[in-house]
Amino acid sequence: MAYESVKSFIRSLAHREQCEVSASVMAHGSTTEIKYPLPIAWPWPRQFDYTSEFFCVGSATGALIEVNTASGAIGDHVVNYFSPDLLNETQRFVEAGYVEAWVSSLLGRSLGTVWSRPATTDAYIHEVVDASGMERYTSLLGISNPGTARDPFIHNFFATVGSDVVAKGQLVYPGGTVAYVSDMFTEPAHRKSGLCNLIMGALEHKARTLGATHACLAPGLEVASFGLYQKYGYEPVASRSVLIPRSVRGAA
Repeated sequence: MAYESVKSFIRSLAHREQCEVSASVMAHGSTTEIKYPLPIAWPWPRQFDYTSEFFCVGSATGALIEVNTASGAIGDHVVNYFSPDLLNETQRFVEAGYVEAWVSSLLGRSLGTVWSRPATTDAYIHEVVDASGMERYTSLLGISNPGTARDPFIHNFFATVGSDVVAKGQLVYPGGTVAYVSDMFTEPAHRKSGLCNLIMGALEHKARTLGATHACLAPGLEVASFGLYQKYGYEPVASRSVLIPRSVRGAA
């Protein structure tokens, strides 16, 4: 299931970026490239800018050839490399002039088990079905930038307490067995009140109704350190090394 989760994550992320920010998606053998129309500034834990993002699942030797052919071995790009032998394979990138920025885990779980965790707040969950709902969804911070666009493979939910939008989450499911959970966010003043339970429950229910049997998510390093998603049954299914060219400013 690990390989299918990785492929579904890459496919879902690429689809979302195409839809939301008009990114270009190209296949280079087993490597997927997402090319953004504007540079992206990554602030933490290592600062760098990039316009192309590569997702590699093959051998390091093959991935390097595919990335170098696409990028010319120079330029503002980042490589996301997945491998069951990450330690040894990543060394090939280092020898080729890359710096490992960090390592993170892709988490996943079977949707065959339905968990039940109570919420301690009087909140309501809404699925975005029109431009007005999308405007409310985007009123909160997040890593997704849908604007007013809606797509049949992207499903956005938000929670309200009274008239206030206080939490949100997104499900991306272009098909297959694994759905991608993303853009989970709760207003700081409303955290620890069970809102994450409500949003996650709505996203997983939607995934089941669409035909997914598993779900995956890729938490940031800070969120991952809290073990937030383990309480919902999510466990590491794959490891990812994020690498940038040593020539990129701040990479030394």
